[in-house]
Amino acid sequence: MTRVLVIAASSFIGRHVCDSLTRRKMQVYRTRRSPNDDSYLACDLTDIDSIAAALNISQPEWIIQCGAATSSRDLRELYQTHVFGTANFLEAIEQHAPTARVLLMGSAAEYGSLPLEWLPLTEDRLPRPSSVFGSSKLAQSELAQAMAAEKKLRLVSIRPFNVIGPGLPEIYFAASLSKRLRAMLSDPTSPREFEVTNANATRDFVDARDVAEACVALLERARFEPGTCDIFNIATSRETTLLEMATRLGELAGSLQPRVGGEHQSRGGISRSAGSFEKLQRTTGWQPQIHWSASLNDLWNEFASRNDR
Repeated sequence: MTRVLVIAASSFIGRHVCDSLTRRKMQVYRTRRSPNDDSYLACDLTDIDSIAAALNISQPEWIIQCGAATSSRDLRELYQTHVFGTANFLEAIEQHAPTARVLLMGSAAEYGSLPLEWLPLTEDRLPRPSSVFGSSKLAQSELAQAMAAEKKLRLVSIRPFNVIGPGLPEIYFAASLSKRLRAMLSDPTSPREFEVTNANATRDFVDARDVAEACVALLERARFEPGTCDIFNIATSRETTLLEMATRLGELAGSLQPRVGGEHQSRGGISRSAGSFEKLQRTTGWQPQIHWSASLNDLWNEFASRNDR
């Protein structure tokens, strides 16, 4: 039975990763920054001693690091978590689990706004982040590659594109719009139309459950040579407009109609996005299984139960 340590196991992606591992009957150790019950180990990326303690208790063969400051725009917090937190994490691994296979959670935001003719983006494209979040994630990836080489660690870093599905936090478009449409449904005086800004912007939406399966596939089948940190996109290679997603959510809400609004600067400063999953497929055989429309269905239904609790 493989022993797996999942950092930030209660996060959006972390929960789906744990589900995937549990289905495979693996021995899963979960961490949270501040555990509220005995099912989690304490682990704070800014505290190297807490990382070491979690490693010593779990003695993992695999480690999946899902922790990130996804909701922050504060430069210092982003770099404290993604760069200094990664330094703590990898130093602790060198001391306490040097032969473990380690998967780090990067981001498609590392690529930034690249020429449209390069879509879908491959891992060999030179990143040009257009947000502080993307910059901090790229710094994380570069640090991981340097530390892997220097300390002979066995690392992989993934770059998921726009992850959706049940449990999606409300800071993201699909969950935020779901909340807005549910509020409209509960108000009989509300109009039947809703505005969508940046309606023609595109994203590569990949389901969180597919991301979790990709993580496990990489840990099972990637090489993890000592001294390396290989990078893999997790994507669908498909562009979907925000208007298409809004239209589907309007249908799920019951004939609410989107109206094209104005253009505003997005969180990541990116107008169109799609990633290639060819390298991941070649390495593991993985390919996306859940279409974005099915992800939205599950998100909408889960959102209803979330707000009823």
